[in-house]
Amino acid sequence: MPGFFTGFVTFLMAAVIIFLSYVCSKYMGKGLVRASSSRYMRMLDQMIVGQNRTLVIVQAGGRYLLLGVGPDKIQTLAELSEEDLLPLGGAEGEPSLDFGRILSRIKRKKDEE
Repeated sequence: MPGFFTGFVTFLMAAVIIFLSYVCSKYMGKGLVRASSSRYMRMLDQMIVGQNRTLVIVQAGGRYLLLGVGPDKIQTLAELSEEDLLPLGGAEGEPSLDFGRILSRIKRKKDEE
């Protein structure tokens, strides 16, 4: 019986440690987001497109920028207007848009300039 009790206490302690690790990492992550907030810029959306590669939409003042973020550089891909920022889900009765259609729309706009 003492072996069972020891095993149970060990299991319980491991569960408590895992739970506390989860809670601490969750709140530490939220603190980092708050610490990186800015009065003049904000990240509106991001999408992971590959390992260490992300597309990010950033609002800086009245400008909206589509940025490509890689492991060693950040590149401005396009400047977006407010009309380009459509929710992908679409509104009631409105067909949903996919990323390819939005990207082709931005390319056409860029070609017109």
